[in-house]
Amino acid sequence: MNPGGMRRSRSRFLAVGALAVGAAAGFAAIVAALGAPSPTISQAKADDATTTYHSVSFGHNRVAVEKKSSGLLCFTVKKGSSTVGRSCARHVYPDQIEYASSRYAVGGLAGASVHAVIVRLTKKGTVWATIQDGAFYAAIPKGYNVRAVVKVLSNGSRTSFTVTGPR
Repeated sequence: MNPGGMRRSRSRFLAVGALAVGAAAGFAAIVAALGAPSPTISQAKADDATTTYHSVSFGHNRVAVEKKSSGLLCFTVKKGSSTVGRSCARHVYPDQIEYASSRYAVGGLAGASVHAVIVRLTKKGTVWATIQDGAFYAAIPKGYNVRAVVKVLSNGSRTSFTVTGPR
């Protein structure tokens, strides 16, 4: 028998075999897909579907607040069109603040008993945040960094939170 013809026959046999195996695998995938249960909405997508959103404006800046169906409150601090901070909290009680700080701004959420939010800066600087609709915002002047955020309650008591790390 001719050795070249034998090689061609073996090559054709392997090619036809590979084609058959590929077709069988494709058929099996189609049958499995047809028998699969219909897709369901994942928990994350379901949570997004019931998220409420509102934004509190402070001139060209704002604090955007999302309340998820799970009760989680997430907020984003924006300076112009740029996001400069974000955070989430399970609850914001009447005497509580939640904040995010950057070198450009400090913003967040303030409970109903919070009378004022003071931002202490380097070089003995101080900025009073504007509080509106349960949110607050303070722009940080160029050349300063945030040292602390102070909440002042309606009864006059103050609590200071030290801000550390690169900003």
